Amino acid sequence: MFLAAFLASLASALFPFKADALGSGDAVAIQYYFAGSDDLVRDTNFHQAKEIFATPPAWHFQDFVLDRLAVVYWKALQFDPGSNAAALLRPLLDDLLEAESVGSFGGHDTNRMDFVLAARLDAKRAAAWQNTLETALHGKGEPLTEEGFSGQRWNRPGNNSFWILRARDWTVTGRGEDLLPVRAEYLQNIKKDNRPAAVMKDSWLNAKVDWPLLATWAPLSHCPLKLARTIVNVTASHGKMRATASVSYPAAVPWESQPWRIPKGLVGSPLSSFTAARDLGPYLNSNEALSRLSSNPLASQLFCWALRVMPLQSYAAWTVTDATNVMRKLESQAPSVLNPILEARNHTQLSWLPKKDQLSWMHMPLTNPTLEPAHDKSGDFLLASLFPTQPGLEPPPDQLWSQIEGRDDLVYYDWELTGRRLLQWRLLSELLPVLPPPTLEDSAPRQKTPQKDRPSPLSKQSQVALIVTEAWLASLDLPPANTVTEVTRKSPTELTVVRNSQFLFTGLELVLLSHWLADAPVGPLDYNLLPRAKMTGPGAPRPH
Repeated sequence: MFLAAFLASLASALFPFKADALGSGDAVAIQYYFAGSDDLVRDTNFHQAKEIFATPPAWHFQDFVLDRLAVVYWKALQFDPGSNAAALLRPLLDDLLEAESVGSFGGHDTNRMDFVLAARLDAKRAAAWQNTLETALHGKGEPLTEEGFSGQRWNRPGNNSFWILRARDWTVTGRGEDLLPVRAEYLQNIKKDNRPAAVMKDSWLNAKVDWPLLATWAPLSHCPLKLARTIVNVTASHGKMRATASVSYPAAVPWESQPWRIPKGLVGSPLSSFTAARDLGPYLNSNEALSRLSSNPLASQLFCWALRVMPLQSYAAWTVTDATNVMRKLESQAPSVLNPILEARNHTQLSWLPKKDQLSWMHMPLTNPTLEPAHDKSGDFLLASLFPTQPGLEPPPDQLWSQIEGRDDLVYYDWELTGRRLLQWRLLSELLPVLPPPTLEDSAPRQKTPQKDRPSPLSKQSQVALIVTEAWLASLDLPPANTVTEVTRKSPTELTVVRNSQFLFTGLELVLLSHWLADAPVGPLDYNLLPRAKMTGPGAPRPH
């Protein structure tokens, strides 16, 4: 998992991407290529991203994350525990963010992930890498020569060796014996054309992740998505980024295309986001709680949307037959199934309101979400609302529906104004169970004491992580531009994912990823995250 996190820090995300196949076959779980931030800052397509990452909060966040990861990796690599991990390993992480690099991770030992990493470094930084290994491994290693290039090797018990080689403009280093064919291929390619692997044209980030194999080392057993082999290539042009992914499953996925039934009469505007999904269940691991309910939104057509005025104006609807009857079945099912989960998570619960035929999510701060039957020209739905629906809203433009209707192979569609959604998700992530709660170590006893005497709810380390993370997220002045994600079914065993964006990630992904990288827990509610702004896009009001 720490190596997966390291790839995340390289590109501000753990994004599986495409790379050429290398020698060791199924032993390789992750392969990647990254052009390096030094190359990106010279690319005019990244002008806006460069400005965003040049702010003090961005630098503070990067420093905090890299310092934390340096300690994590140092321990995982079993280096000298008495050394200053942050001081020694951190400069190498900076190099990997700045320099062009290629890497492969995997092996056959379930207790240790081997890797081969090649970075284009100048002579000074190459020497620093070698000196760091000598410090971490208590002295110089044995002389090592391969493909005409020389370096050092440190033998450790259990084939857990470390080695480093200087090959023309590249420093090639790694751990273990299982990926030696990959090392040989890297060195042969460098000898031939001074590159460890071929690079796809115009790519700045690409690689391949075998998620089923990665589960050998990473705790993926609770992943909601079914694991598959994923290939992604990320390019940029005209100031926009494009990620194209191919997701391949080991067996056919039993998904069926049905005509879209969009609740057009329930959706108002101006919108900040709109999502349409169709029969997601076959692509997800089974959820024991949802499987016990008579209506599962993941087994039907699910639609989610949010308005721009405030984050709580967020809604979801999914198709049913005879909404009133389905709702009355959920009256007895949902509280018994979900209340134990909600009580353990955040001390909330579902209650039935018979006069309104509604399920109400009780004891939530700021809001009282409801689930109720709804009727539209296209049929019956169950409507979930974080905030009461507002009558008299204009409908979204037909341009939005045209992105969905008539597309038999479309599994998932998402459109959002990312700058707006980032602001909204910063609040919603504190209200809804999308982030894990603070651990017992971080949580302080909740006592009915005067506010001035009440202990801090988070440890000092968690407070710092939270402050740095929220300052970074607050500084993200993203342009009012669209992020569009489409998932289509190419065959029974393959999906194609395409995303077009100015910043690559959605608002929710930025919140979740930032908290994960910094290990920042859920913080206290920020009541100031209710901004109003003028935006443009498919969900904007029509001009009069």
